[in-house]
Amino acid sequence: MTTKRHPFKFYGSVAFGTLFLCGLGTLLLFASVDILQKENPATKEYFMPVFSLALYLLAFSLLYAYWKNSPKIILDKQTIKIGDDSFNLKDVKDITLTGKMPFKFIISFPMEGTAILFNDGTEKILFDDMYSNSSEIKLFLERVVIKKQDFNHDSIKEISKDAIGFENEETFKGNQFTSLRGISLWGLIGFLTFLLISKSPSPPLGLLIFFGAFGTFWFVLHSWLMHYFGLTKDYLIVRNHNFFWKVKIYRLADIREVVYETQRKQPNCMRIITNDFRSKFYPAGTLRDKTWLDLKDKLEAKGVTVRNECI
Repeated sequence: MTTKRHPFKFYGSVAFGTLFLCGLGTLLLFASVDILQKENPATKEYFMPVFSLALYLLAFSLLYAYWKNSPKIILDKQTIKIGDDSFNLKDVKDITLTGKMPFKFIISFPMEGTAILFNDGTEKILFDDMYSNSSEIKLFLERVVIKKQDFNHDSIKEISKDAIGFENEETFKGNQFTSLRGISLWGLIGFLTFLLISKSPSPPLGLLIFFGAFGTFWFVLHSWLMHYFGLTKDYLIVRNHNFFWKVKIYRLADIREVVYETQRKQPNCMRIITNDFRSKFYPAGTLRDKTWLDLKDKLEAKGVTVRNECI
């Protein structure tokens, strides 16, 4: 088994970050050349080439950090090769299959991953987002190394809406119109609509296209941040305030762990990790802390492990 780097979370992030930083550095460099050609430039303007160089170095650091933290991994029944280092699986002392691991880039920030400790004291960390098949790697390590079983990749089957048709469901949600995300969504769309209507009875086509494109982007972005949850005797259900037709159903027995977390400026989110180590991330910006904690208690009462990292 060989790892595959994720096309979006690895290659996409590296390409976007590197191009953005290099582009900004180039723009600043050209601007500084024009300014420094003038007579008696201000002292602070001499620092512009330094800032440009810093942006190039930051782009290189980003590229290096992602590449260093995503070595190629090759697994078989006897050995694991991580980058240039090879280890016998019999020398594995301990494995932590889920949890936040320090991703080092300028400063360390937490990222979901796997830590493998070998008998000689060497520790290797594998970050989930770097690989498109990280769940298969985790499942292999659990089955072959921890449980000493043969590896069988049995994926958990999708559950249809019919399975919860007669279930008694308790809902955990907030009001999108009184939440920060909802106010940001509908407030801006309402304000732009008012400007569009009051500007002219027949606004230009270009303005309508811009408004439609930006409004759609704003709606999709904020709607993705507004999931909510339902709980029955046997199922955890994920819904969305605005994408009401999207429903994801998890059998409680199939859930390995639920994680409460937040990333940068995102709202509180739920990560659901199933027994086959597939992981899905659901921002839920309308839920209050009390609702989150109430849901946590109900899940734990049903035997689901909840890792609370943000509330």
